[in-house]
Amino acid sequence: MKHSPFSPFPAFRLAFFMAPVLLAPSLATLRAQGGPQPPPPLLMVYREAVKPGHGAAHAATESAWSRALAKGKSSEHYLGMSSLTGPSEAWFCMGFRSYADWEAKQQEQEKNMALKKEVDAISQKDGEHLSEAQSFLSSYRKDLSYGPDVEIGKMRYMRVRTFRVKQGMTKAFEDAVKMAIAAYEKSHFPASFAFYEVEAGTWSPTYVVLRPMKSLADMDAMDTANKAFMDALGEEGRKAMQKAFVETVNGVSNQLFAFSPKLSYPSPGLIASDPAFWAPKPAKEPAK
Repeated sequence: MKHSPFSPFPAFRLAFFMAPVLLAPSLATLRAQGGPQPPPPLLMVYREAVKPGHGAAHAATESAWSRALAKGKSSEHYLGMSSLTGPSEAWFCMGFRSYADWEAKQQEQEKNMALKKEVDAISQKDGEHLSEAQSFLSSYRKDLSYGPDVEIGKMRYMRVRTFRVKQGMTKAFEDAVKMAIAAYEKSHFPASFAFYEVEAGTWSPTYVVLRPMKSLADMDAMDTANKAFMDALGEEGRKAMQKAFVETVNGVSNQLFAFSPKLSYPSPGLIASDPAFWAPKPAKEPAK
């Protein structure tokens, strides 16, 4: 597949989109089944920086992308989300059972020549709306994650926190995270999050924490939950955790995203969890 002059990763992106989508936590398998599902062992994120004023046009090309996959009878699905804070971005997330699974999916898409040709054309149009594109691959860290799985089809937002850790400080950082998890468990913290360690695609060591939410109103209750968490840590625990993060972390970024049906290619199981959101009926034209 030829690379678009506008977007540096169209071939990679098709390979990612052809992969089974598994988001976390329970950013689900999104195949035929619905309900809560565990996070995938490998998570690929494809990030697109959208030019100012190009949001609607970008969403239109992404809708064309999902239509092409449907036309090509692809059984693989993905979720897209757009930024509510920070830079104007769209993130597309998909998961794999293993590296062998990732490789197999790339080989599989090479056989669908008609779909490749159509997607290649769409990628050029898509590139006109982008100022940057990036991908990164990360592995699930169950030992650093917290809370039960959720039903992703009923989620509407995602909070993403990225930690860039100092060289040689990964163990100390992870020990601090585990200290926090113990306090989350003790305080019965009312949220779930999945920890991913980035394997390739950006600075290392980097960790990405994903927390899905049904509503932004979920954040209104966080003051009480955070107080209970701090109480569970205790004064000595708070001092120890603060010291550990100061010593181990170079920087932290926080972003909020909204899931977008227009940017997604949802599975039948995902659609069934909330058809009105994931597959809304076209608006009726006004009577003449």
